[in-house]
Amino acid sequence: MPESLPGPKCGGLWYITVRVAMSPRAPVPTPAAEDGISLSSRRYANYVLGIFFALTALNVMDRQVLSLLIEPIKREFQVSDAAMGLLSGTSFTLLHVLAALPVSRWADLRNRRNLITAGLLAWSALTAATGLARSYLQIFVARVGVGIGETVGSGPTQSLISDYFPPERRAAALSVLGSGGVVGSMLAFALGSLIAEAYGWRLTFLAFGLPGIALALLLWCTVREPVRGAVEGLVDSRQNESLGDCLRFLLGLPAFRHIALAGGLNAFANYTLLTWAQPFLMRSHDLSIAQAGLTLAFAMSASSMLGLWASGFAGDRLGRRDPRWYCLLPAVASTLSVPLVLAFLFSPTLEAAIAFLVPAAFVNTMWLGNFNAVIQGLAKPRMRAVASALNVAVNSGVGLGLGPVAVGLLSDHLEPSLGTDSLRYAMAFAILGALWASLHALLAARTLREDLAAKER
Repeated sequence: MPESLPGPKCGGLWYITVRVAMSPRAPVPTPAAEDGISLSSRRYANYVLGIFFALTALNVMDRQVLSLLIEPIKREFQVSDAAMGLLSGTSFTLLHVLAALPVSRWADLRNRRNLITAGLLAWSALTAATGLARSYLQIFVARVGVGIGETVGSGPTQSLISDYFPPERRAAALSVLGSGGVVGSMLAFALGSLIAEAYGWRLTFLAFGLPGIALALLLWCTVREPVRGAVEGLVDSRQNESLGDCLRFLLGLPAFRHIALAGGLNAFANYTLLTWAQPFLMRSHDLSIAQAGLTLAFAMSASSMLGLWASGFAGDRLGRRDPRWYCLLPAVASTLSVPLVLAFLFSPTLEAAIAFLVPAAFVNTMWLGNFNAVIQGLAKPRMRAVASALNVAVNSGVGLGLGPVAVGLLSDHLEPSLGTDSLRYAMAFAILGALWASLHALLAARTLREDLAAKER
C-alpha cells in the first residue's frame, strides 16, 4: 500500500462517522491529473479499484444473502413465494430507487469518498441487524434500510472510479468493478449456505454485515477524492446544474434511454437466476441448501465473473475502433443467454443442468460493464453519479423490484397445476426479457457516436 496516501488518522469508528457526516473535503488531485498516466498513478488507480471491488462484493453479498435463505425464512414465518419475492426484491428496491437520485446528486456536488463511507457503514449495520428480526415485517423494514444505504454503491462509486480511468480503459475497469458483485454472489452462495446450514439464517446475516465496517475504515483512510474529468482532459466548470437540468440532458439522449431500458430488461432476467436458482435446485433437483449454494457458487458465479472481465476488455478493444461495439457486444451476448438458460431449466438431470448453466452465466452479465462505461461516457463530469443512479434506478426498479416478485407470483399461480415445476416455468418466462433487452441495445448503437459528443457542446 502506498505510504503517501493522504487521509485522517484512524481514531475510531465514532471519529470516522462524524467526519464523514460533517466535513466534506476539497478534492485531492490524482497522480494521473498531475503527472499524466504514469506507472505510479496506474498502480494507485488499480489499488482504488481493488477497494471498490471489495465494496461491490459486500454490496451484492448483503443483497444476495436473502435469496439463499428464502426456504428457512419462509418456513419460520409461514409465508408464500410471492411474499418472499417481495422481501428479496421489492423491499430492497422500494426506497433504493427513490433515494438513488438525490444521494447521487449530492455525490456529484460534494465529496464522494465521504458519502460512500457513510453508506457502507449504514448498510452493513442494517444487514447485521436483520438477524435479530422477530417477524416478517421487521425483516422487510431492515431490507428497506439496506436498500437506501446501498445507493452509494452505484452512482457515487461509478462516478469516482470513472475519474481514475480514462475512456479507453473504463469499460474494463467498470467490468472489474462489476465482477466484484459476482464474487459477492459467489461468497454469498458458498459461505452463506454453509453458515446457514451449520448455525441458522440469523447468524448468517450477522456474519455478512460485520466485514463492511472494517472496509469502511480502510476506504476512509486510504482513498483520495479525485478531480472530476481531469483523467480525460475535461475541464470541471463546477457549474451546479439542478437535478432537473441533469435529467433533461441525459434523457434527451436516445442512446441513454435505450441503454437504461436494455439494462433494466437484462437485470429482470439476471435477477430471475440470482434470486430463484437456489430454490429451483432445491425443489427440482432435491439439493440441500449447502449443496445448492456451492453448486451455484462455482457453476454460475465464477463463470459470470469471467464473462464480465472478457466483455469489458473486449469492449474497450473493439470500442477504440467504433464505440458502437459497447452496445453490439452485449446485444449478442444477451440473445445467446436465452436458449442456454432455458436448457438449464429444462434439463432432466442435475449434471446436464450445470453443463448449460456455466455458459449461460458467462454471457448473462456481459452487458453490465459495457453499458456502465457508455453511461459514464455520455454524462458530463458533474452528472456522472446522477447518470449512473438513473440507470441503476431503472435496472433495480425493473430487475430487482419486479423480477423476483413476478416470478414468485407466477410460481404461486402455476403451483396448483404444476406442483414443484411451477417455479421452473415462471423462471423460463422471465428470462425472455433478455431478448427484448437486445433490441434496445441495438437501438442505442444507432445514435451512440452522436450522443457521446453532446457533452462537449
